[in-house]
Order: sequence, then structure tokens, then C-alpha cells
Amino acid sequence: MKSFGTPVRALGALGLTLLMSLVTLFSTAGVASAAPTAEFTFSPTAPAVRQPVTFTFEGTCDVPPCTVEWRWFQDGGSSLGTSMGRGEVLTYAFPRAGIFTVRAKITNASSTHGSATATHSLQVTSTFQDRDRLVEYDGWTGFTSPDPAAGGYRFATNPSAEASHLFKGTEVTYVGRTGPDKGIALVSIAGVQTLVDLYAPEEGTTSFLVNGLTDAPHRIKIRPTGTKNEASTGTAVTVDEFVVGTTRVDDTSSAVDYGAWAGAANAGASGGTVRNSSTPGAGTSFVFWGPSVTWVSTTGPAQGIADVTIDGAAAGTIDGYSPTRVWQVEHTFAGLGEGRHVIRVAVAGARNASSAGNRVGSDAFIVR
Repeated sequence: MKSFGTPVRALGALGLTLLMSLVTLFSTAGVASAAPTAEFTFSPTAPAVRQPVTFTFEGTCDVPPCTVEWRWFQDGGSSLGTSMGRGEVLTYAFPRAGIFTVRAKITNASSTHGSATATHSLQVTSTFQDRDRLVEYDGWTGFTSPDPAAGGYRFATNPSAEASHLFKGTEVTYVGRTGPDKGIALVSIAGVQTLVDLYAPEEGTTSFLVNGLTDAPHRIKIRPTGTKNEASTGTAVTVDEFVVGTTRVDDTSSAVDYGAWAGAANAGASGGTVRNSSTPGAGTSFVFWGPSVTWVSTTGPAQGIADVTIDGAAAGTIDGYSPTRVWQVEHTFAGLGEGRHVIRVAVAGARNASSAGNRVGSDAFIVR
């Protein structure tokens, strides 16, 4: 018995050691295999320079407490990126225009610090063309959404706001967005007016066809009525696009006129288009963030005077007269301070003594 005692005890010790090793191995493997997940969303999806963007982390934490760190990267920049901060919800404003790759990294509290990352790219814009949805004309506001045609639509609630489209043909279709807060639109064409109810329990799209027209030029007009279906919570009227035959005209097209501003195409204009108005008081406005904004206009022998206000205060009077047409003339307003601002350019209805007209041309806005 004694002669077997030592080997048996040794085997017992060896077995215990082996068992402990296996426990440690499986325990370590369990921690090592634990991993959080990473994903996030952000809004707005196409921000302007210095416009606050809200990033919302939507991943999971397996071993709390987890930390979420945000960084952005650009081609040719530091391989370490630029720190944006920490937290599951983060608001950040990009300092310049360009394409930014944003990375969210979540790290857990295990001894191995398991982690996961998610990346998305976004483009930060500094120049906004006259047809951009962020540029408003007489009460119509642009709204970006992945569901409508070309990624957005325009809406208005003021009965004086009007959207119209001049076309030639025997039929036209008005396409609008519907929803629980939409009102009743007044559609006018060829002397006939029709009410179109845009209310629906869920957001969607509706089409209103007008046919049997003469094969001649016509103008279709859309106005809010300020009225609504009893089930609706609002009176907003929308314009997504017009369809003439098989030709689709999106709400951002220069062929769609908002209020007294008419779109025109020209290769000399920024982005190839410009909007014009001679109606006194007709205005265009733009919301931006940061201490400086540039309004891009046109000058010429028939251009008039524009009144500029920023945040409701007078910022300047711009004389658009020049002996010959000049495109992309910049007027910069600086020293405004950080934060949100609104610039509005209105037709004064007056002119330089040398000018032949009162027209004001709005080409673009630039945030620097």
C-alpha cells in the first residue's frame, strides 16, 4: 500500500493541477470571447460646417461599464484621427467642409478589454446652391428624407406660400407626401381648383393627376389652405415632384418656382442655376452655424437693391447694378459669433439710378 501511496498522491495532485488549469482556461476563454457590439446613427445626415450633428450609439455592452469613444478621420490626415469625445450620445460640429469617416469604439470592463467598432462616412457641406432644400423661398421649407423622390420634399403651412411649375403638355401629376400632420392642398391649373387632402395615418406618397388639357403651356400651382382633415394634427402641404408625361421634375429643380422667385439655368452661375425675383419683399433665407456666411449673387444692368438681415437685424444693403452681367459675386458677413444664425435676403423694390430694373438674383450661400 505504501509503495503505491506516493504515485497515487502524486497523480491526485497532478489531476488537481490539471483540473484547475482547465477551469482557468475555460474561464479565460469565456472572458476573451465576450465582446460588445457597435453601431450608430447620426442626424442630420448631410450637415453644414459647424452645424451640430447628434451621434447616437446603438451597440450593446456585454461586460459593463462600457465606454464609447468617438473619432473622425480624413484621407491624408493623422492615422490616430481626431477625438470627438465620449458617451453613448454625442453632439459634435465639424470645423470644415469635406468627407469625414467617423468611428465609434466601445470597450468593455473585462480584464481583456473586449471592444468593437463601427464606422460611417458623412459629407459636410459649405456651399448651398439656390435649389438646395436648406434654402427657403417665401415660406417653403426643404426637408430631407430617404423616402421621397430624390431624397426630400418641400412643405409649407402659410396660405400665401405658392409652388408652381410651368410645363407644356396634356397632363401633369402633382406628387405630395402624406402623413398624420398634413393638411389640405389647393391645386390650381387651367382655371380649375381642386382640394387634395394629404392626411394619412402613416407617412406616404399620394399622386393627383390632371389630364385632358390642351397641348399648350400650362402652370400648375400648389398652395396650403390652412385647413385639415379632422384626424390630422397639422396643416402642412407638401411638394415632392411633378410628372409631365414621363418626365419627372423634382422639388429642387429650378423649373419649380416658389413664391415670387423663379429659377433659371446658366453655366456662369454657381451649380449652374440661380433664382431671381423683382417682387418687393420677396425673400430667401438660410439657416447656418458659425461666425461667417457668404451670400452669392449676380450683378447686371437690370439688377436692383437687396436688403440683408441676420437674426432679424439689418446687416446691409446690396446694390446689384453693374454695367455688364457678373456671376458669383460674393458678399460676406463675418464676426457673428458661434451658434445658429438665419440670414435673409429680400428684394427692396428699389434700384440704382443707372439700373434698368429691380431684380435680385440669389445664387448660393457659403459657410466658412
